[in-house]
Amino acid sequence: MKIYKYLITIMLFLISSPKIFSQTVSATFFNLPQQKVYLSAFNGLYYEAIDTVMMSQDKRAEFNTQMTKGLYLLETEYGNSVVFLCDDAPVKMLVKEIDNVNSIEFIDSQTNADWYAYHSFKEQTMNSMNLLKPILREYDKNSEFYIKAENEYQLLQDEFTLFTDSLMLHDNYASKLIKVDRFPVINLNDDFKKQRNDMITNFFNDVDFNDISLIPTDVLSNKIFDFLSIQITADQNADQKIMSLILGVDNVLNRATVNFKMYRFVFQLLIESFNELKMNDVVDYMTRIPYSEEIDCSEEQYNELLSIAEFNSRARIGSVAKNISGKTIFDEDFDMYSIENDFIIVYFWSYTCDHCRENIKELKLFLDENTNFSLVAVSVKGELKKTKNFVRKNKIDGYFYHDGLEWDCPFVDDYAVTATPSLYLLDKDKKIVYKPYDFKDLVNFVNLIIKR
Repeated sequence: MKIYKYLITIMLFLISSPKIFSQTVSATFFNLPQQKVYLSAFNGLYYEAIDTVMMSQDKRAEFNTQMTKGLYLLETEYGNSVVFLCDDAPVKMLVKEIDNVNSIEFIDSQTNADWYAYHSFKEQTMNSMNLLKPILREYDKNSEFYIKAENEYQLLQDEFTLFTDSLMLHDNYASKLIKVDRFPVINLNDDFKKQRNDMITNFFNDVDFNDISLIPTDVLSNKIFDFLSIQITADQNADQKIMSLILGVDNVLNRATVNFKMYRFVFQLLIESFNELKMNDVVDYMTRIPYSEEIDCSEEQYNELLSIAEFNSRARIGSVAKNISGKTIFDEDFDMYSIENDFIIVYFWSYTCDHCRENIKELKLFLDENTNFSLVAVSVKGELKKTKNFVRKNKIDGYFYHDGLEWDCPFVDDYAVTATPSLYLLDKDKKIVYKPYDFKDLVNFVNLIIKR
């Protein structure tokens, strides 16, 4: 499970923009024991919990809280979840089978009925299309089999267009999102290169970047990432792929200059995502804040962009890492700069994070076999007592830091950490030599580069 730092910051930004209204959300859960239910809002990047209630005896959870238009999540204490849209009307749902989206019934919510119908139809259509694509790529265009597959593919496109057009006639919040989300129609008579070029050219035709109600959903972010994914091709080398991604970033950022709120969201979405993916060349380009001169913004707003850029430019490969020092969780003094070893693994983690728990056990085995590596682990979430117990139970050797400040820990900013787990590999001079995506990536780097 990824844990992100900017949730509160982004939520405050988003909440200040759209209209806020008091809303009622109720859900009756069938075949589930009585338990807590959490209401979370999607901010365009991640979900943030905003309210909690206990189910009533009749398994009903009801929320009355301040909300904005956007995508929301109901999650039970035992891990079951339901996604829904909030517009300006109360949301009432019957959840008959928690793991079956087709069993969820919305009462007097055309927006959610349309949204669920759309996604169900889209999934069916895409599954059928994906079965046909290998035939269209590999068979001779004059063959009977290809012609049948082509006709079937075209029929699927037509049916999808007709169905989505019918939903958009309802002119509600869902119809606005469907218009943005639906995939573009391609002309099968064109060759692949022209299909791709047309798709790139027309990809955002149905996206109104002035519409900030798109931000608190996953529709716009998914649309942007889908667009970036078609920028690169299998025949490109690494440098060409980076250049193609930068051109794609340029395209999106240029479109987002229509207003500051949209540009800020897209800019932060992209620079944080590429930073997390360790794509330093793209991040370095984005720190220039492309097209910022075209944004109608105040000096204060521009400084917000500078802060985001500066944060994501920290802890670059080749730079000397900021020192980490203080008291360990076992009240022992330590100073990372004083560690005399060939390599240091800096690890930002939490025992509450599933991936962290998995990684830390693997790290123990790695450190036992590679004594020229030391571990400095900074906890960014969770109780000190439980952190201690986890470390003791797993018998992990290293310097474990926990100041109780969680994401406000100063080392989080020093290393531009936005998610857990986050890893950094330092050499004996405390220079950052690698920023692994995960523990497996770290091991591969060590085996291929360091031990070769």
